[in-house]
Amino acid sequence: MQMTGGEAVVHSLAVHNVDTVFGIPGAHTLALYDALLDAGSIRHIVARHEQGAAFMADGYARASGRVGVCLCTSGPAVLNAVTSLGTAYCDSSPVLCIASEIPSEMIGKEKGFIHECRDQLACLRPVTTWCHLAGEVASIPERMQEAFLKMQEGRPRPAALEIPCDILDASDSVEIPEPATWVRRQPSSESIDKAVQLLSQSRRPVIWAGGGVISSGASSELQEMAEHMQAPVFTTVLGRGAIAGDHPLSAGSAMIHPAAREFVAGCDVMLAVGTRFTEEEAIGWTLRLPDTLIHVDIDSQEMGRNYLPTVAVVGDARESLRQLNEGLGATHAKEVEARDGEVAQLRQQIIDDCRQIAPQGVQLVETLQSALPREAIIVSDLTLAAYWCRRLLDVYEPRTNIYPWGFCTLGFGVSAGIGAKAARPDCPVVVISGDGGFLFNCQELATAVQFELPIVILLFNNNSYGVLKPQQQVRYGRTLGVDLVNPDFVALAESFGCQGQRVTSLGQLGPAVSRALESDRTWVIEVTCDVPLQIMEPGPRSLHAAL
Repeated sequence: MQMTGGEAVVHSLAVHNVDTVFGIPGAHTLALYDALLDAGSIRHIVARHEQGAAFMADGYARASGRVGVCLCTSGPAVLNAVTSLGTAYCDSSPVLCIASEIPSEMIGKEKGFIHECRDQLACLRPVTTWCHLAGEVASIPERMQEAFLKMQEGRPRPAALEIPCDILDASDSVEIPEPATWVRRQPSSESIDKAVQLLSQSRRPVIWAGGGVISSGASSELQEMAEHMQAPVFTTVLGRGAIAGDHPLSAGSAMIHPAAREFVAGCDVMLAVGTRFTEEEAIGWTLRLPDTLIHVDIDSQEMGRNYLPTVAVVGDARESLRQLNEGLGATHAKEVEARDGEVAQLRQQIIDDCRQIAPQGVQLVETLQSALPREAIIVSDLTLAAYWCRRLLDVYEPRTNIYPWGFCTLGFGVSAGIGAKAARPDCPVVVISGDGGFLFNCQELATAVQFELPIVILLFNNNSYGVLKPQQQVRYGRTLGVDLVNPDFVALAESFGCQGQRVTSLGQLGPAVSRALESDRTWVIEVTCDVPLQIMEPGPRSLHAAL
């Protein structure tokens, strides 16, 4: 079939069942945008900044489990999206960036073409698992198929396809292949047998569930394992929702708390599924794990990178857990003592400790827990309120916790929340942001209003970079660059066509959230009451004591 390069891109997206793309048109992508006009099945959501567009694609991917797609023109637009792609890369989120390039014959010659970047593709390599240039119209569908395959067959990470503007404009005979298909990576039977043997002999097993459980859709298998073994389940920040927060065996995401660390050290076997033992989760790799460690992960390169496993099970989390459950069902005949009482006692111990040291932090979490419906999607930016919630706020379903964890990217929340709402219009979306991070991408409120994607933003305003200010105070006795002069956030929200409200106490916050969730508008709720430093991680805990 004869078609332009732009049409080849759009047809390839359609065959992969893409229904939403985020982007901003540019001079070099006009052929692509013209082709989108004829694609009735694909909705284009125009952002106000390419960083916002790529964050939206990331939020869409995390909330839906599908590939999120962002479109960028050449040069500065691509570089604007790099931060967002880095966030998706660190958190294993499948985002496809389709970017234009200057005309083919001009690439790398530095002749002064508009939007010229000396090596644009090289800028994308560090933040993608796959990136290539399509140098011919006929090659676009094959490259697109490769990109989708790479994002789905292993660890889900971003991909980028670069297409020169003359190729997008040109026409050729094109064949659109079938969509990329992938098979779940199977673990070796030897590793499964060894893991089953160790688990069947254990008396005090514990499970640590990471984002890989969410990515593979393995929550049912995880719960079956936990109940069969009577194994308490801790989650990482990205693994929250892998098991319902109110399940009797859910120990929460507070493994870094001193009481939880002592509890874990007293277990005899850990089954770690879909987690990379990252620096902050493992407290600089000082976290003491049980002597026997079974590590399940789809990425063989993660085995032994931070902790040496007794048994390494390389495979898809869902398939690996399914086979482990089958093996245990056949061999695990001994009686198992219920441990839900232990878990309840541990969780109460953690809450009591937090309440004693920083009662307002616990009150904040309890206020939100009461106000938020069970199916709410929580999207976090980097702010003290989110730091409390990432450890103590229960979530109940997979893909309802969206957090910029690995790259620790300020300004993520608003845009990712819009993307999540585009993916899951049936679910309320609540963004937890600070005043500093909100102003990174607050212009995307216009996108939420234009495309009727109502989200509720809880904007905690302390007129500062509140995470950094106390660190400077304690370490140096003085501060610089952390105090902020802010706009009237309620008036700012209303100027975009959103609803704005200011609350000055946690007692006012719960009713305000409930009211906002009942409406069909985007809300910005400015919260001006103090939020204390979180006390889970050793660093902030000691900092809190020093203030």
